[in-house]
Amino acid sequence: MVSDVKISDNEIVIHAVGNVSPRRTEYGEPVESPFDMVHRKIKEADVSLCQLEMMFSTGGDAFQRREGTPDSAIDPANVESLVFGGFSVMSHASNNCLDYGPAALLDSIDAVRSKGIRVIGAGKDIAEARSPAVVERKGIKAGFLAYSSVVPAGYEARDGRPGCAPVRVLARSAARGDGTGVPSEATGIPDEDDVRAMEADIRKLRNQVDVVAVSMHWGQSSVPGITADQRVIGHRAIDAGADLVVGHHGGTVKGIEVYKGRAIFYCLGNFALDRARTYKPAVEGVGAGDVPRASHKSQTEPGWERNPGHRDRRNTMMVKCVAGKNGVRKVSFLPGRTNQKAEPEFVSRNDERFQEVLRYIGPQCRDLGTNLTVEGDEVVVCDSTGE
Repeated sequence: MVSDVKISDNEIVIHAVGNVSPRRTEYGEPVESPFDMVHRKIKEADVSLCQLEMMFSTGGDAFQRREGTPDSAIDPANVESLVFGGFSVMSHASNNCLDYGPAALLDSIDAVRSKGIRVIGAGKDIAEARSPAVVERKGIKAGFLAYSSVVPAGYEARDGRPGCAPVRVLARSAARGDGTGVPSEATGIPDEDDVRAMEADIRKLRNQVDVVAVSMHWGQSSVPGITADQRVIGHRAIDAGADLVVGHHGGTVKGIEVYKGRAIFYCLGNFALDRARTYKPAVEGVGAGDVPRASHKSQTEPGWERNPGHRDRRNTMMVKCVAGKNGVRKVSFLPGRTNQKAEPEFVSRNDERFQEVLRYIGPQCRDLGTNLTVEGDEVVVCDSTGE
């Protein structure tokens, strides 16, 4: 792939991708295989961030899960996927973080940390969940924070209790019925106490580092639009001192906004979201035996059962942020597509799949006042040195 974004000796590159949940041991496949086609590109960055949707744990209690949620426990051997993929920071803030209870979450955090990967957005208590990761490369300090706005009741971390760092949304309309509390009419009011806590975290980190990136698990799943509360939260994160906001949870890539010269990616899409080979219903009284995982037959093409849903869900991207002592200089993204095994591949500008991603996300970006410029095989969102 070709890049026209030149990096100086006093700059670093930060990469960020969306949802991952590598579980290749269930299929008897190499743990490295989810990132076979992208690991070299990911590793070109000085720091790379991903969002883990599930948990690396064989413990916990499946019946703590909300009914109808995915089977979210993964053999800890699969953490090697993240190592091979080149990730140095991982967000664990999500609506699935306590699906198997506190013990499984803590197992997962320990498994990731044991490989030298920093964990943000979740922890043994609220203080740890809100703690940043600070990574120094070339004398430049990059700080990372993570939060979730899709927070089932009790999944938020508290004093003395594990969970995720919340920026909850108070719905003004009926909830979707999926336990997330995200309103069906795409309206909602962010919890002011949670937002102020986020702002305090960002301001504190701002004084310690050269660049601040905030990871947000938010919005509605499997719909193209963004919610009003996402824009409020994103803007307030920038106002508090964030240089970059990267979002996920939605499953499909969504619009990008440039607010006060800083980029807000509302959803990066699924990056390597392995589907469970089997499904354990979270229904009291059901035996321990596995049953075949239900697929979205109405939307899934034959042969795509491991990567189900509408074809728009195959679009993905990786953010590329170039930053130095004076903050962010340039933000772009690499368009990508996932295959039948939910494996991502970055695509070049001459590939029809590249154009398909741009056709999908372009109108959403224009609605947010954002112009996209193709440079080589990257798409530039904002550039402090150019237009």
